[in-house]
Amino acid sequence: MGQTAMHREQRDGVLTGEITVRFREALDDRQLQRFASGYGLRLLRRNEFVPQQAVFQPADRADLPALVRTIEGDGTTKAVWLNTLSRYTRATR
Repeated sequence: MGQTAMHREQRDGVLTGEITVRFREALDDRQLQRFASGYGLRLLRRNEFVPQQAVFQPADRADLPALVRTIEGDGTTKAVWLNTLSRYTRATR
């Protein structure tokens, strides 16, 4: 019987249009809304397992990498990334 492994397709992930931000410390709802409005974002959800993390959707999706770089410069953020979807297939060895 062969072992099963997960393999990522050789394509880049597909951007979802969402941005995840991990803050240096957990922000309350009011602080998150203020942060979002300062960057033209809409708060979609908080991460229930990582209180310092939230997912946002930008109003303008023209240059998402530039927006991520701008948000990275904010002193309250620890990490910022674009959310992607990837496709995986099972391969038997």
